[in-house]
This record gives sequence, C-alpha cells and structure tokens, in this order.
Amino acid sequence: MERTEGTYLVNHADRPLRFGEVNLINPPRRERRGLPPKEGILCETVCTGFCGTDWELMQMGSRESLGPKFPEGQSRLINGHEGVVWVPEQKRYAIVLIRGGDSWDPSRFEADETYFEYGCDGADGLMAHHGYFHPDMLLEIPREHLPDGARLSRRLASRLIFADPMACMLFQRERIEDLLMGHNWRVYAARGLEREAAMDWAVRDGLSRVVIYGLGGAGILGAIAIRDSYPDARIVTVGRSEPGSEKHAFLARHWDGIEYVQTRMSAQQTAAAIEDALGGRPKVFIGSSGTGAEAEVAFECGLLDNNGIYASFSLGPRISYDSMPFGFRNHLIFGAINFRRDHMQAAIELLCGLPVDELVGERLLEDLQRDPSGFYGEVYRAPDRPLKTMVVWDPLRIE
Repeated sequence: MERTEGTYLVNHADRPLRFGEVNLINPPRRERRGLPPKEGILCETVCTGFCGTDWELMQMGSRESLGPKFPEGQSRLINGHEGVVWVPEQKRYAIVLIRGGDSWDPSRFEADETYFEYGCDGADGLMAHHGYFHPDMLLEIPREHLPDGARLSRRLASRLIFADPMACMLFQRERIEDLLMGHNWRVYAARGLEREAAMDWAVRDGLSRVVIYGLGGAGILGAIAIRDSYPDARIVTVGRSEPGSEKHAFLARHWDGIEYVQTRMSAQQTAAAIEDALGGRPKVFIGSSGTGAEAEVAFECGLLDNNGIYASFSLGPRISYDSMPFGFRNHLIFGAINFRRDHMQAAIELLCGLPVDELVGERLLEDLQRDPSGFYGEVYRAPDRPLKTMVVWDPLRIE
C-alpha cells in the first residue's frame, strides 16, 4: 500500500493541518543501537487519542518551522502518537512503542546518536487509516485484559490511549528516584546509615511530600504514578479549576489523600496554601502547567524545601531563580521528557486496571475529516473539553 487517508501536518500559514490522501513511506529503522534496521509492517489504526503535542506541531506548521520534524525526504508529517492499532499480519491489537532510534537508550540519546518518534519527530504516526511500524515496536496488550480473538472494548481502548503519557510519567518517577539517591544520600549517611540504606531513605523521604503544579493529563498521571509506588506519599495537585471539578473529583474518588489547591491567588498565597495542605514544604516539585508561575512559586516564594528537586515537565516557560538562595539551599533542577520500552510496557499493564476511561470523551472521525483545524481548536481550547479526546478509526475493531 502506498497511500492512505489521514491527518498530516505541513508548513503553511493558514492550513498547517489537513485531512486527505497522503503517501506512505517505509524506510528501515532501528529500535535502538546494536539491533538491525527493519522495515515496518502494515497496521490499521483502530483508535487515537489527541495530545497537546499535536496542537504544538500545528502551531509550528503555521509558523512554517516544522521542517526538522518531517520524515527524511518528505514535506509532511502524519501526526498522532497515542492509540491502538490492528496488525493484520499477526491478527492482533498492539500499542506502538513511539520512541526509537540509533541510540543505546532513547531516553538519554548522546550527541552522536539519533532518535525518532512516530507521529512527532522524523516518522509518521497513527492518525491515518494505515501506517507502517517497526515489527518489534508493536507491544502486546496483556491477554488477561484482551484474550485472543476478543474485540477491543471502548473502555479498554480509552484507557490504553494514555500509554504514551503514562510511560513519560513512569520515566519521570524513575529519574526523580535516581536523582534523589545521588543528590541526598549523604544527608542520611551523615546520620549513620550505610550507603544503600541512605539511598533508600533519600528516595522515600524525598517522595514523602510532592507538589504537582498543573492538573492536566501529565499532572494526573504523575500523581497516579507516584501514589502507585509510594502509597504513603503526601501529594498536592495544583490547578486553575474550582475544587471538586472533574479532574480533582476523579483523583479524590479513586485515591484518598491526594489534595488539591486552586491557583487563582497570588503566587505567595498559592505557595502558602500548598505548604499548608502538604504539612510542610515539598521536597519534590513537578511542574506540568506550561506556565512560568511554576518557577515563581517554587523559587521566588521559597516553597521548594532545602535539598529539593524541581522536575520540569513543561514545554515553553522559562525557569529563573536567585542564585544565592538556590545554591545554599542545594536545589536541583532537571528536565527530561522521554521513556523506554520498559516504561511503555509497564504503562500498558498499569493502565489496563486504572479507571482513566472516565476522563475520555469520544468524537466522530467525520468531525475530524470535515474540519481538522476547527476540531483541534475544540479539543484543545473549548472550555468544556474532556481531559482526553478519542476518535475511533475502525468501528469494526472495537465494541
């Protein structure tokens, strides 16, 4: 098959996102360094979710700055990196492992290494009826949740479209654990603990008080990822919505003890409310709101505890701090938005049992076909939009 129909992004001031017939390419790709390159196998898209990255790519197209994201030799990108596909050759459903490339670890690719991301960077994605994907990057859905021969339910589909962002947040948790070990183990060794025990305490104590600033998809999944491994962690989420809104109510309904603070106050008042809800200053601050208010609350208002970690998961805002208190309080800032195969596999397993389908709203494929740009405007900017929107591309493969 050489052509299909779907959404694709181009450099154009007025129409950067289009729906229509588009050519398919199938260059050999490596899942990671040390493995042979392989051509993809043809898959059929069953359903897709929509991520803020899709919106940002559309904005880049309107600024005519999308060129570096196109697959080599192409002047368009089929977007989409969240969803479920059907693999006709293997007669099974699969989740596409989005990130690969000629690197030993795609979450930490080095200067002489390369990476690609299906639907985001250098490789076509899922928002088309058909696509070619690396055969070893088609991850299985656990059989206890989807037995052989069974059709995919809408409920399970709605959960699995979160696989990509959940994998990102599992990687965030791993990185925070790694950094807490290296950053703070000597604090506990000074109290007489051996190095291994000191590292364990550094992680557990560090994740005992966490603030997640920004209650979008990343913020909600981050709270779940931390609570899943650290049930005693005190977690405060921060957002603009009224207390009791859909996202806050969802977390409160399923996870006791995750507190909520509304941000519609001054930065200093917000910081004080967070500290009060946590019972102290946070040792880990995860910024996922996409606004510069994160750093203001964490640093200018003095909210982040001594020896604390600021994990930047936002794309766009600038982080600033006063170097004098920053240095003496031993703060650490890091940013990384990646994941590996093991994170994606763990995300799939975890999501099958999580009620995140409650946060998903479904729209018709015909709506996307008729007016792709208008559709994106509603999905990403409408006041009453659901947290996540799903479109079914093949109704025969889902029930």
